[in-house]
Amino acid sequence: MKHMQQFDIVLKNDKIKSYRFIALIILFLNLSVFTFFLFYDEYRTEAASAIAVIFIYILMRRSYIKKNKQEHYFNEFMFFVLAFCWMGLQNYLLVLICILWGILFRLALQKLQFIFNIDVVKKENFPKKEFGWNTFSNVMLKDNMLTLDFKNNKILQAEIESALNINEEEFNSFACTQIELSQTNI
Repeated sequence: MKHMQQFDIVLKNDKIKSYRFIALIILFLNLSVFTFFLFYDEYRTEAASAIAVIFIYILMRRSYIKKNKQEHYFNEFMFFVLAFCWMGLQNYLLVLICILWGILFRLALQKLQFIFNIDVVKKENFPKKEFGWNTFSNVMLKDNMLTLDFKNNKILQAEIESALNINEEEFNSFACTQIELSQTNI
C-alpha cells in the first residue's frame, strides 16, 4: 500500500495581538459602564455583582495562566462572562452582542491551517473549504512564505508558522506535479 503524500502547513496570524488588545479595550469599557452604574440606586447591586464576577474571572484566568506558564491574555470566555453580567442588568441586546463578540473572537484566534494532499487543498479553519488543484496556476513555498496563486487572479501569500517538518523543494515539486496532473485531467 502506497503512503499518500500530505503536507500540513500552519500560517502565522499576525493580527492576534490586535484582536487581544481590542478584547482588552472591550473589557475595560464594560467595566467602566458597570462602575458608572454604581452611582445609580436602581443598578447598584447588579453593577457591583457584575464587577465582582469580572474580577473573579480575571483572578481565575491569571491563576490558570501562572499555573500553566502561558502568556497573559483573555480567551473568548471573557465575552460570555460579560454577557452574563449584562443579563443581570436585563440588557439583552448587549447580551447578544457579547455572545457574538465571543464567537467572532474565537474564530479570529484560530490557526490558519492548510492541508495539501494528492486530491485537494483543504483550508481547515472556519469556514472550511476545499480547493481542487485545477483552481491553482501556482503553489509555492519559499523562505517560509506560502504563495497560493489562483487561476482567477487571486493570490494568498503568508508567512508560515513553522517550517521544521517541511522540505521546501519536496513540497514545491509535489505542488507542481499536482497542478500539472490536474491540467491533463481536464
